[in-house]
Amino acid sequence: MAQRINLSIDDELFKSLQKDATTNGCTVNVYLITILEKLYKQNPFDYQAALSTLETEAKNQAIGVDFTLVDLPSFHDISVAQAENANIRPSIVRARLGKMFNVRVREGKVGDVIRSTDSKGTLKFSSRSAVYRRESMNNE
Repeated sequence: MAQRINLSIDDELFKSLQKDATTNGCTVNVYLITILEKLYKQNPFDYQAALSTLETEAKNQAIGVDFTLVDLPSFHDISVAQAENANIRPSIVRARLGKMFNVRVREGKVGDVIRSTDSKGTLKFSSRSAVYRRESMNNE
């Protein structure tokens, strides 16, 4: 079972952590978890490598076709095999990777991948999962 903690830190420390987290393409929360796992776990899950793989696979999806992270080949394998090796529940890994990926898409750092919207401009979801789409940026 995942536990929650409430951590209060000063602004200067938070800004330093936020800068490093941004540099690593993740949130402060995921960055802190990664640091703690590296300190205390024998086989920490490599979120950066997993995120990089997801980004590469997303950039290779068909233009104009909606997809979720579950549609990407490595998502299931990364979540199950490596999560078990790191002694983390796959659902926690999926959630963290999903949040990290969504932040990268929102910041425009996953090539031409965007969040998919309906005709009213509302973000699409499929079974509570964010829906993405490659948008032709170079008139492909």
